[in-house]
Amino acid sequence: MDIRTGFAQVQVSDLEGDVSQERLHVLAILRDAGISLDFLKFTPTGLSFLISETEAPKVTAALTSAKGTHQIDRGRSVVLVHAVNMRDEEGLLAEVVSAAISSGAAIDHLGDMHDRLLIVTSAEGANLIKKTVIGQFLGGQA
Repeated sequence: MDIRTGFAQVQVSDLEGDVSQERLHVLAILRDAGISLDFLKFTPTGLSFLISETEAPKVTAALTSAKGTHQIDRGRSVVLVHAVNMRDEEGLLAEVVSAAISSGAAIDHLGDMHDRLLIVTSAEGANLIKKTVIGQFLGGQA
């Protein structure tokens, strides 16, 4: 397991009118500002995504021309749980996610690949998730 730190979550909400077009407008603003984003998710009235925490001032400046409101939550981390062919092991993803939930940490996003699960949470939550998952799967051995 790895923990990557230094992220912020951006939530853009209260987009009115054609929300799909407004989302595209927000994404174009970010593209033009040279901002890279991860974990893009659509919400009923907007979108959310992860950025490097160092990009937060740049995002704030760029979104002044966008409709709606935005909020930036700093101090986000990504927990990476590695397992070769993770999706092929029946029930493995569910067990890892269950362990992460049981840690009590608030989970902002989940993402998976063929060989890893990615969990976006707070810095404190990342440590709780790591401790809980290791405890469940490795009997506490790091």
